[in-house]
Amino acid sequence: MRYKEILLSLIIIIGCGAMGMAEAPVAYDIDMAKEICQELPLENLEGIWVYPDDNVTVLILNDHEESMQRFPSYTISVVETADSRLRRGDKIGKLFATAQENVYRIELSTERKNDLLLKPKSCLATLSSNGDAFIIKKQKLPFKSRLNLNFSRLLPGFWKIVSTGISPSSGGPSVSPPVGLVKIFPSYDGNGSSRRKIRYL
Repeated sequence: MRYKEILLSLIIIIGCGAMGMAEAPVAYDIDMAKEICQELPLENLEGIWVYPDDNVTVLILNDHEESMQRFPSYTISVVETADSRLRRGDKIGKLFATAQENVYRIELSTERKNDLLLKPKSCLATLSSNGDAFIIKKQKLPFKSRLNLNFSRLLPGFWKIVSTGISPSSGGPSVSPPVGLVKIFPSYDGNGSSRRKIRYL
């Protein structure tokens, strides 16, 4: 058995535990993330996702230990990133189920100090009907409020759009495309297809 396969098996055994009651396994590259997904019985929202505005790929997996005590919760860990402040394997956040079906609370760290991910912030996300996207509910700001955008914040593109408030020119909600996460693995049909791309036969 190859070294990588042995390592993956150990990660899954240690991560899931004999009763599936420990922390979610962690992947340090996209291939390992795919192998973990193929080894585990995934829920609809589990898998590999991307933050398109920040070019950060994450793995979302059920955190079974915490899920036994309240609504289901999920760990969000970094798989690939263009942001030098993030590292592969970083547990950047959590995803929590709410009383409303398909609506979740996303909690993400916004700053890093040495090896610590700090200052988590939350927002609501709705899982799309086909399960391939999370649409984030934007925070409404008062008309006269100014957006204090901190570019040292982790995932700045994501938080910039989430925090978009009232458009001063129109006096109404600003118009911008939906923001959130897009699922890239596993695909909806198991063949690597995406509803967002033309499929040629």
